[in-house]
Amino acid sequence: MKRTSLILAATVAVGLLSAGTASASDWTMSYLPLPPGGRGTGRVTGTNGAGDYSGTADGKLVTWTGGTVADHGIPAGYFKVDAADENASGSVLGSAVFYPDGSRYPSKHAFVFENGGFQFLGKVPGYTNSQGHGTNDRGDVVGTVFNDIRRGSTAAFWPSGDHAHPVLLDVPPVLTPVDIDQDGTILLNEQFGGTYLWKDGVLRQLVLPEGVRESRGIAIRDGKVLASTPLGDRLWTAFDTSQEVPGGMYTTALNGSGLVTGWVSPRTPTVWSPGGPVTALPSSGNAYGTVVSDNGEIAGTLEGGIDGIPVVWRRG
Repeated sequence: MKRTSLILAATVAVGLLSAGTASASDWTMSYLPLPPGGRGTGRVTGTNGAGDYSGTADGKLVTWTGGTVADHGIPAGYFKVDAADENASGSVLGSAVFYPDGSRYPSKHAFVFENGGFQFLGKVPGYTNSQGHGTNDRGDVVGTVFNDIRRGSTAAFWPSGDHAHPVLLDVPPVLTPVDIDQDGTILLNEQFGGTYLWKDGVLRQLVLPEGVRESRGIAIRDGKVLASTPLGDRLWTAFDTSQEVPGGMYTTALNGSGLVTGWVSPRTPTVWSPGGPVTALPSSGNAYGTVVSDNGEIAGTLEGGIDGIPVVWRRG
């Protein structure tokens, strides 16, 4: 019964592909294992670029190395962890979450998990909370600091080699960081506005198509930027040069070569490279990619349960 249902779901998903979306024949999907004793769901949020991954399961930090899962738990005194990113050395960026005095609003402390342990990032004077959003291969971290999340947050930067001494970014308070590139370029979104790049004190706005006034940055990698607009998602190869991602694809991640993943309605996982068609990835139900490894693999989520079922797609 279960096998029949999964096959039917996959058949329906392929039948609902949007125009211009090709069906993949050279990709395969496999499941990433989860720690025993949990709910059987999790989420992949980072990769070292070589086929190892990181994420969460049951509120705990997990990593997948060579297809084997490791459960790293939750730092003492915290309720859960939110994983955010990973770099080539396997350093995982995240935030430990707790709810002080029964509050409904979370407090957070950014960390990197490396050398087998949680290492908390230094706090900015005057701010009690921190949240990590992105890291690069040299170990720079970008994120936000705040006191009460209901009153907004401020962009902050933790330089490689000195995570104990963060600095506030000299950007307008309406800008929120999303990701950081290998050369230190920081991707930021403006509240109710556009998307910006910051590097060495210089702030530049992504040039949008004629008539478009708003965008939302998604990811930056090796000078390429993914962002969504009211007219669809786009890929920038320079701050003033972009192209539409075809096929009505909702994008979520890219790698250094420009390989992009995401989904098309109604939740068919997809992959796209500039100059080619949007291609549907095989799945046994609704799914979407969340990270793209530099070796060409894509990891993501097969929908189901609280988080979903972590999976990986490989070509060939």
